[in-house]
Amino acid sequence: PSLMPSTFPSGSPSLPPMEPSVSPSLMPSTLPSDSPSLPPMEPSVSPSLMPSTFPSGSPSKPPGKSPTKKFITTDKNADQRAKGIMYQLQADTGDVIIESISFKKKDDRNTNVQVYFQLGSYQDFPGQGMDPNDWGPPVFNGTPARTSSGLREAALDDVLTIPKGEMASIYLSGKREFMFGKGVQEFTVADDAGDFKIFTGAATKNVFQQRLMNAEFFGGITYYTYTAATKVTSTPSLSLSPSSSTLSSLSPNEDDTSSPSLLPSNVPSLSPSEVPSLSPSLSPSSSSSSEDDGGDGGGGGGDNSAKVYTTPNVNKAGAGAKGVMFSITAKSKEVIITGLGIMGKDAKESDLWIYYQNGSYEDFDDALDENEWIEAFKDKVLLDPNVLVDVELDEGITIPADGTVSLYVVSKKGVLYTESSDDQFDIYAASEDFSLRVGTTTKKEFEKPDKLAEFAGRIMYET
Repeated sequence: PSLMPSTFPSGSPSLPPMEPSVSPSLMPSTLPSDSPSLPPMEPSVSPSLMPSTFPSGSPSKPPGKSPTKKFITTDKNADQRAKGIMYQLQADTGDVIIESISFKKKDDRNTNVQVYFQLGSYQDFPGQGMDPNDWGPPVFNGTPARTSSGLREAALDDVLTIPKGEMASIYLSGKREFMFGKGVQEFTVADDAGDFKIFTGAATKNVFQQRLMNAEFFGGITYYTYTAATKVTSTPSLSLSPSSSTLSSLSPNEDDTSSPSLLPSNVPSLSPSEVPSLSPSLSPSSSSSSEDDGGDGGGGGGDNSAKVYTTPNVNKAGAGAKGVMFSITAKSKEVIITGLGIMGKDAKESDLWIYYQNGSYEDFDDALDENEWIEAFKDKVLLDPNVLVDVELDEGITIPADGTVSLYVVSKKGVLYTESSDDQFDIYAASEDFSLRVGTTTKKEFEKPDKLAEFAGRIMYET
């Protein structure tokens, strides 16, 4: 006999109606029953007869899943900046699933950003958030997109889930600074979105280094929420289980098969948290994206290897000047300068600036006009006339293949350089990836060009 009741009338007596048994069976019961008979079940490839875990009329959205929402932090005076910001969120009304995070940058130039995520409070991490091992790999590593509101948005490849009532920590880092509001007290509530709270965190001067101050995140969170589904109750009836494409398993002891199985109707309906294919992962994504920063203008298609080149004239550097201006030309591939090694005129702490601009400064309208240049570093640095002091740039300086950039190093206490007998813009030294050209000194910042000069120091870069 067929395993399914016939959908066509028959002259033969009909089989007794099926009723649910304790153990699911593929065969209808042949024993009479005192309970009212149930209408025969017709085969169907349309929705399952089991009480649906989806609301009627919208099969694409599980019960308890909200529409996508976007929360923008309330007005704050985001006048502080740092290369790293860590803060906490706590889910309130249900699971909070984050799809993207937006934030304000110092300016609108493209640069790589890393987003780290970990469940729990960074206050309880072994390194209290300052050790990268506390966080694992970044869940986003790339150039965030521009938004119409002027923010930058990191759209996550894998959503981040904060279970109801739990805390999670987020750390934003990049070579260009983020803007934020100065916080009053760390770990106190800074913003309340209704579905979650944002807590005052901390800003770091560099990535995982040197705490600056308490910080209030400025930006937006795009997310949706899950709440527990209402259990479906109905008159006992035979039902088909959902297909394995929707539910990966029904219980730890049941094997999933491609054939529909019969279940008693008193099996409790599954809540979203019990549906593996619907619940986003609670752990951060193990993204395989490179952690190398492409710097301003984006990274190239090179090998992203870190390299160091020391100019051959460092032992001849004996002259000092307030500023040294020079240019670098890349060879056959893109070069990203990440830092410079500099010698000072005196062993004293001094305000140090490093500026750059695309192209050779001989083509600028006015090479001494500060508006022609972009600031890549500004801080107090203890320089030394006998030692190269390495300085990491606030942003990578990208030189396209066969392209040129100009650099201008300024120190109030003076920078050592090597005097040159060559013409300005002649090549005086070269690595396998770029050439260095003769420049000029200035007696003051952006004032009084003086002597022909060769930059003497070290260049840290990537290709």
